[in-house]
Amino acid sequence: MDEMKKITGGCLCGAVRYETTAAPLWTFYCHCESCRRHSGGPVVMFVGFPIDEVHWPGDERVLYESSPGVFRGFCRKCGSSITYERVSGGKEMFEVHIGTLDAPDDFPPKKHWYHNERISWFDTTDHEVRLDADGKPYRYDPAV
Repeated sequence: MDEMKKITGGCLCGAVRYETTAAPLWTFYCHCESCRRHSGGPVVMFVGFPIDEVHWPGDERVLYESSPGVFRGFCRKCGSSITYERVSGGKEMFEVHIGTLDAPDDFPPKKHWYHNERISWFDTTDHEVRLDADGKPYRYDPAV
């Protein structure tokens, strides 16, 4: 891997590490209840990569099937939430929590998924598109 283009990250204790040289496929906020419960935060942020281009030089992540075909990856030592993974309609989705990246500032979210499920008192001040559960845009500004 080219050290200049390598994207790296990992868990809180450093046991689970990942790296890739792939370009990000997407970045977004997720406001759904499942992601909030998995992370413990009012919203989560993800960056997607092709799963076959992500390498795991440290410990293996543990996968928890949170709903049929949806897996959440975490560290068995410190419990850090690391990934969201699923296969839908033959299409594989793989995302890492932006907060686990070594350089999270390089990956600002560009959309808000499940914005209609957000906690009512929480919003961000950006003007990125807000999508409902079906991926349909319904606003471009903060809801507060």
